[in-house]
Amino acid sequence: MTEAAKPARGPGRPRDERNSERRRRELIEAAYRVFTTKGYAAATAADIATEVGVGYGTFYRYFDSKRAILDDVVDYGLDRILSEIVGDLFEPGLADLEITLESLVGAWVSAVDRMCHIAESEPALMRALLFDLTGIDDDLNARLLGMGGVLGATLERLLARAVDAGVLRADLDAANVAWMLMALTIPPVMRTLQGEGELDRRRYADTVVAVLSPGLRVTTNPD
Repeated sequence: MTEAAKPARGPGRPRDERNSERRRRELIEAAYRVFTTKGYAAATAADIATEVGVGYGTFYRYFDSKRAILDDVVDYGLDRILSEIVGDLFEPGLADLEITLESLVGAWVSAVDRMCHIAESEPALMRALLFDLTGIDDDLNARLLGMGGVLGATLERLLARAVDAGVLRADLDAANVAWMLMALTIPPVMRTLQGEGELDRRRYADTVVAVLSPGLRVTTNPD
């Protein structure tokens, strides 16, 4: 009796799903290095395959085009940034912690420090996310803005808690303050990319805190 033939695999589908996921991850990490080194416009799918050390056709088993892998690369880069900068700000236990104006200011200063440290250690990543990848197409712009929206909404909830607790002024618009604080993290990052150091960053943070604190703090009217 003849042994039944094994079902044919789909075209290009890897035999082992674990190896498939590993190879996909390798291609994403390689694309991240290639895009942040050569720039997205100058990079090719062949460059990515060469970075991994595989044949040109292997890339197309996993991704239809250079643009198709870009979303995964952006997610990879954003994950690297978020895991570094969020610190305790988004920890599950935060809801149980007492919020003070000082702790909020400290969290913002810490986020600025961490963003600038990334700009120092991985300047190509920051340049890609701030400059190189913006404007490629509407879909990518929407992804980047969407991530900003997630961060803004999380920070808004934290600020709203502070307002409810009487830590911040009751008439503050938490959503607008959240977006303002996020926008204020960008200038020191750009100055770090231009070669400025920690002293410049400290002066910047001190200036922002000095300007914002009186406007955020609850004031007691004398009788």
